[in-house]
Amino acid sequence: MNPKEHRRILVLLSGLTFLSLSLILYLTYFMFFQADAVKKHSANRRSWIEEAKIQRGIIRDRNADVIAYSKGEERDYRRFYNYPRIYSHIVGYANPSLGKGGLELSYNDQLLNKGSFVHFNSLKNFLNNKKLGNNLNLTIDTNLQNYTHQVLEETDRKCAAVILNPKTGEIYSMVSLPDFDASTIVEDWSDISSRADGPLVNRVTQGLYPPGSTFKILTSVGLLENPNIDQTYIDEGTQTINGRVFKNAVPDRKYGKINLRTAFSQSLNTYFVSKGVELGSNTLGNVADRFMFNKTIDFDLPVKKSVFNYSSSLDDTQLAASSIGQGKVLATPLEMALVSAAIANDGKMMEPYLVAEVESADGVSIDKHEPKVLSEVTKKEVTDQVKELMIDVVRNGNGSRAYSKGLKIAGKTGTAENSSGKDHAWFVGFAPASDPKFAIAVIVEQTEGYGGTVAAPIARDLLRYANKHVIVN
Repeated sequence: MNPKEHRRILVLLSGLTFLSLSLILYLTYFMFFQADAVKKHSANRRSWIEEAKIQRGIIRDRNADVIAYSKGEERDYRRFYNYPRIYSHIVGYANPSLGKGGLELSYNDQLLNKGSFVHFNSLKNFLNNKKLGNNLNLTIDTNLQNYTHQVLEETDRKCAAVILNPKTGEIYSMVSLPDFDASTIVEDWSDISSRADGPLVNRVTQGLYPPGSTFKILTSVGLLENPNIDQTYIDEGTQTINGRVFKNAVPDRKYGKINLRTAFSQSLNTYFVSKGVELGSNTLGNVADRFMFNKTIDFDLPVKKSVFNYSSSLDDTQLAASSIGQGKVLATPLEMALVSAAIANDGKMMEPYLVAEVESADGVSIDKHEPKVLSEVTKKEVTDQVKELMIDVVRNGNGSRAYSKGLKIAGKTGTAENSSGKDHAWFVGFAPASDPKFAIAVIVEQTEGYGGTVAAPIARDLLRYANKHVIVN
């Protein structure tokens, strides 16, 4: 063998060795880092073939009303939804053609009795060789969920609302519009997937919006925690920060000498931009962090991170805008509901949850959710003062349309500017104010009105219905 041929053989062997090693390294990487994700991917046909052998578990509301169930024969089970529209963003869908969404995706292993949630079903089921999934018992109240859906539909706008228990974190209703029909999602897919208004998006957990004046709750907490900052202010209708002029909703009106109570009740931007700059970005940012801005919220469905970018590059103009919920602040409706819930619950923000319990097909409890504190946002003496401010907003301020005779509601309105040119209307709050059982956030996108005129009456009606019809354990 001449040297030239020898070199060719060495090059060939080196190339084959390199390719073999590359394949081994890739397979090793795939097995350790990618295999589980591929196995769980909703479009994985092999997993659907395996899942078709199992009768998927039942999903019920807090009153044992069946929301979703499966029936048929092995390898031919079909999923049915009793409330295919009002639960479309919560329960989601499970379909071999489209995959899964909502709780059908995030609780797939539990519903199929797979993985760490395997439970040995009754002897009868075992002998019959019938494979049954586990059931989910939710915190949602179907009557309130349906009523929330009806009220929001009347706005004829993109909107969202969520109601939860501030003391436990249980979600009682969560609606996002527009939505879709889970029972006809295959037939409707072409239309749903091409629409610009995002019917597949759960706006409660995935929508990021400037929170507007609802963020003044956090700015007020910062002021109350820092008594060295003078809470009085001379209002002249406008406030200039670094050349930018900030105005109140009624800029021609001058309130003169005011305090935090008046500024909060009337939602005066001039006051809060001035005081926000005095607080400084780090102090206000620290408050926001405690309220779970810039942090991941553990929840049964994916939640986008609410943000307040208070980096060192934030100048006074941006800080001023952020102090009134504009500028560098974006929040989900779930986040703002948790903000009001934390005030209602003496500074303890509870972890929100939808699934109260996973139980086997024969009724044995497998995994039960226990209420958990997500964050200690501030001291009780601070929240007591903010509660009074929020009560005054509804009693005497620009949230008066949330007033309900016989039910004391505390709240904060918000009217948020955005790139569409039309404002988003917000209301966050809780009731009954003396012993809160329900915390709420409502947002109506791109309206002609304000938070106090559009979102406040919706919140009032929903809180009134919840207080009358939802049994709180």
